[in-house]
Amino acid sequence: MQNVTLIERIWQKTKDLELAAAVGDWERAAQLADERSPLLTALGAQPPRDVMARLREIHDIDRRIFENARVAQQELGAEYQASMQASRNAGRYLSVALG
Repeated sequence: MQNVTLIERIWQKTKDLELAAAVGDWERAAQLADERSPLLTALGAQPPRDVMARLREIHDIDRRIFENARVAQQELGAEYQASMQASRNAGRYLSVALG
């Protein structure tokens, strides 16, 4: 019974993590992953079959979140590079305009 309560806590953290990732709140998602990690460890090496089924669902959600995080990181990197280039261009303009 203790594992059932624990897996439900893990499930709720996972769903909260999924929501945080969906809205791009990666800081919150990381915090929730950190909070969830010791709960997963507490399940032990041989959880019951019903808990294993829920763990597979959690794994699928984690895989989707990981892919979303990878894509978001690439997009943010591209935006950063574009912003840096725009900043350099504005600086060049100012140098010419004031020159």
